[in-house]
Amino acid sequence: MNVRVMSLPLSLDAPGRPQAEQEHTALREMTAAIRRGEEEAFTRFYDLYSLRLYKYLLVLGKGDELAAREVLQGVVVKLARKMEVFDEEGRLWAWMSRLARNAFVDRCRSQRRQRHFVSLEEIQVDLVGVETTEGQLSHFITQALDEFTPEETELLRAAYIDERPLQELADNAGQSYKALESRLGRLRKKLKVLLLNHMRDEKKL
Repeated sequence: MNVRVMSLPLSLDAPGRPQAEQEHTALREMTAAIRRGEEEAFTRFYDLYSLRLYKYLLVLGKGDELAAREVLQGVVVKLARKMEVFDEEGRLWAWMSRLARNAFVDRCRSQRRQRHFVSLEEIQVDLVGVETTEGQLSHFITQALDEFTPEETELLRAAYIDERPLQELADNAGQSYKALESRLGRLRKKLKVLLLNHMRDEKKL
């Protein structure tokens, strides 16, 4: 983003020292003070960077102001608790923007989990020729997932709703990538069969 942040106020009156060196010193002192829990330093930091973080989150959220405000609040708290000492603004911004991006992704994942079902499109289930409304489909999916173990349901959500890398899931499960991929294939097939059974049962009523 081409958002320019105001220069840090210099804490040292050191004429003759290069401006860049003075700014590095000021940044180091401010971040060290925040790490020590000094409220005044954090207030100065917030005044300098909160708007920039907010604009960055607006871009991530494609203009969603509510999401940007919610994530910003959480990020600010995290920054206060986990502040590291920096003497280069580029490194500080890279660290802050990474925390903000991760917090935004976590929010999106949390919202997806709240749907309580895996969509047909996301799990690539082929139900060609089956006609049903979106509401009915959600109901059938929920019914089908009730027949999965909690571990199986969590794996489906992690892979297809949270969109976590399969290699990461494989490592966490102590499996090879190929073994996890095969397991997901079996779960998709199981879900397809259960969905079709529930739909057929519904038509018989």
